[in-house]
Amino acid sequence: MTFDVRASCSANGSHGVMFRSGGCATEISAYRRAHGLSAVRADAALDRIARKQAAAMARAGTVSHNVNGNFFVRIAPVHRRLAAENVAAGFPTCAETIRQWDASSGHRANLRMSSARRVGVASVAKPSSPYRRFWAMVITD
Repeated sequence: MTFDVRASCSANGSHGVMFRSGGCATEISAYRRAHGLSAVRADAALDRIARKQAAAMARAGTVSHNVNGNFFVRIAPVHRRLAAENVAAGFPTCAETIRQWDASSGHRANLRMSSARRVGVASVAKPSSPYRRFWAMVITD
């Protein structure tokens, strides 16, 4: 299996509670359609991968692609050819996180992956952290 894996990181500061991805997948689809790309649909397996990554970052109190293990290993069970991950911390809403990712060339490339069809997104709150909320997005073909 070949992976074209792209990854980007960012951080800011805010608070909240565990977030389910369905609404965020809709927002990512709207973003993609606004840029002439196909919509993506929420995927339960990708949601689980994103949720584990966001939770691992919250536990560690750091924004990192590797805190929960190598992305190639984490994404392998879904058997996708192309996959990318964005992580962030500190943004209270999905919309604000998407805006921040759009402002970063690496994140933007992942959001605009032309062959993307599925997405998983999660955020986990850690009020004791300066970031307060940790985000992970996994997008695949």
